[in-house]
Amino acid sequence: MPRIVVVSPSPLLADGVAAALRAVDGWEVRVGRAEDDADAWVMLGEEIVARGPHGASAQLAADASAGRLRAAVGAVLEGLSVRESPWVAALPEHEPLTPRELEVFELLGKGLSNRDIGGVLGISAHTAKYHVGQILAKVGAATRAEAVREGLRCGLIGL
Repeated sequence: MPRIVVVSPSPLLADGVAAALRAVDGWEVRVGRAEDDADAWVMLGEEIVARGPHGASAQLAADASAGRLRAAVGAVLEGLSVRESPWVAALPEHEPLTPRELEVFELLGKGLSNRDIGGVLGISAHTAKYHVGQILAKVGAATRAEAVREGLRCGLIGL
């Protein structure tokens, strides 16, 4: 279970951000200090900065939505770095993807079939198909290609 510490000079702001992050099942989130032991730290100020393992970090605008914040912290926990650009902030919100859906989404972006995705992840092709369907629904896409385009635009997947 990843441990996340929210750091802010404003206790009220810290509590609000911690509550938004607690919406993710499996994350242990608390308000604390930058020195506290954790897997990731979310520091609030003029912008939102998240730091995680192996130098992974995220920078978001101070007014970033809860969904974008959860996605950025999830990426940092996976060892990825994220920097929100102004055009990404203007994209429509969607329901957050689970860690498994993000794994499937990456493979989907590489053009793998459901059978190949299943083989890579050690799941059945039927389960891969289910995850692909969930991804399409969550990003509001009708096709796999449209989902990949949206994933790239939102920064959920890379090439």
